[in-house]
Amino acid sequence: MTSGDLVDVLTADHDRLRVLFSRMAGTPLGDPLRRELLDEAAGLLERHMAVEEQILYPLALRTLPDRREVVVREQGGLATMGALLDDLSRLGEAVPLFDRKVALLVREVTGHASEEQALLLRDLGAAASEQELAEAGERARSGRLHKVQRRPADRPRDDLPVY
Repeated sequence: MTSGDLVDVLTADHDRLRVLFSRMAGTPLGDPLRRELLDEAAGLLERHMAVEEQILYPLALRTLPDRREVVVREQGGLATMGALLDDLSRLGEAVPLFDRKVALLVREVTGHASEEQALLLRDLGAAASEQELAEAGERARSGRLHKVQRRPADRPRDDLPVY
């Protein structure tokens, strides 16, 4: 992770996830490297989701109370991503459903990251104090975090085209 404030930490995670997903896209289907890249992305994503749930969203609700609807929507996105990670942990990379679930995960994560940066992080960086953001960034880098809880109903709609 980065040594910056909370906004820097989360933005760096988003960038790293995009790079991992890009590498996966450039790896042939069925190649074991796809599983390795997914496992790396999943580890980063689990920690990232915990930082958002336990640090970002409470700070955003205190600092940007008019963004409650955005926070609730982003929390739903975390649940969806977590459900996809759970599904993928049970699938082998040779199973056809694996690549479909990966595509759904990539879509969820990249959409979530883009929306979060546009609707929360930029304004949080301007509204919260430098000290609050620095302390939150330190907690994000070194704090003990709990895995985000998931519900079975958090599966995304699979509207990807079938070829």
